[in-house]
Amino acid sequence: MDLSPQIRAVYQRVTHLRQRATETWSQPPEIVDEAFGELYGVLEELGSALQRQNQTLLDTQQTLQQERQRYQDLFNLAPDGYLVLNLKGVIQSANWAVADLRKVPQSGLLHSPLAPFIAPSDRQKFYQKLQQLGALAAGAEPLPSTWQVQLCPRHSPALVVSITLAAMPGHDGTVVRWLWLLRDITQQKQTEALIHRQAFYDALTGLPNRALFDDRLPQALSRARRRQDQLAVVFLDLDRFKLINDTLGHSLGDAVLQEVATRLKGCLRSQDTIARWGGDEFTLILHPVESAATVAQTCERILASLKPPLVINGHHLQVSLSFGIALFPQDSDDPETLVRYADIALYQAKTQDCGYRFYNADIDLQSQGDRLRTRLYSKA
Repeated sequence: MDLSPQIRAVYQRVTHLRQRATETWSQPPEIVDEAFGELYGVLEELGSALQRQNQTLLDTQQTLQQERQRYQDLFNLAPDGYLVLNLKGVIQSANWAVADLRKVPQSGLLHSPLAPFIAPSDRQKFYQKLQQLGALAAGAEPLPSTWQVQLCPRHSPALVVSITLAAMPGHDGTVVRWLWLLRDITQQKQTEALIHRQAFYDALTGLPNRALFDDRLPQALSRARRRQDQLAVVFLDLDRFKLINDTLGHSLGDAVLQEVATRLKGCLRSQDTIARWGGDEFTLILHPVESAATVAQTCERILASLKPPLVINGHHLQVSLSFGIALFPQDSDDPETLVRYADIALYQAKTQDCGYRFYNADIDLQSQGDRLRTRLYSKA
């Protein structure tokens, strides 16, 4: 209730009565008493109006205090972290969730810069963001408001947090503070990584699986076309692996596959891809390669790595591999065709017991009949 108009009206009446009292001072006493009596009545009305105004102000103040306490409770008890920073990145206010993320007392966060809480690998990005925020405060185009960084709790592993920003303008409308919402998404990232690993990596060997191989091969071919490089697709198969499974058991067979995978990885470059295609079959993408001779050298290096026997559970096992190789661009520029040609070459290598074999387009495929295995279409 706004009492200001009433107070102004009472004031005007008091002024008018004062003037009347002055004018009637020389009049008979009863007239003067009447004027002063009316004046006192008006003053009492004015006092009542002021008292109501004060009560209204007290009620408003109490309401504001309650609202502020409610905001403070929400701020402190919110499950997500809230920070109020000035434009230099210094913390002016922080709730309990931020202190819990940082593993420090809540009071220890105040008046300290946020930068030391950011992982060193993300700190440069943080400073760049502050510079961008400064430009935004000066009227630049709006920026994406959400980004991700690693937070460094005290004596705990790093956390991945998603940060959402909101501007806090001052009295003149310019941005003077930033409200930062921090959400711990570490578990979400771990779950995403687990799902990705289960989808694209072999659980036994840890190698990329067929799905990831099928994804990488077109990308590798695209790079090879752009750079005018050569590329090799290699199909590998363990010789007589079924005998190991049948005589020594599948657990030992799994251990053999793991050891073979380790030795294969040790023979390849970081830019090459090795995948477990399925069962005892592996596939390679070798890129770039200078010539067929360099691919043959890689195959020889792998064969040499398998000459020392595998020692597993007291068993000394001698294993060998057969290779089938198809080359880009000589044989084909199509991913599926290259894999199929490498599979055909692998069949030739195994039937001829020659270790490795390059695809030969002059082979009469019809003469192979049903002996030819095309695993690309017959195996999952």
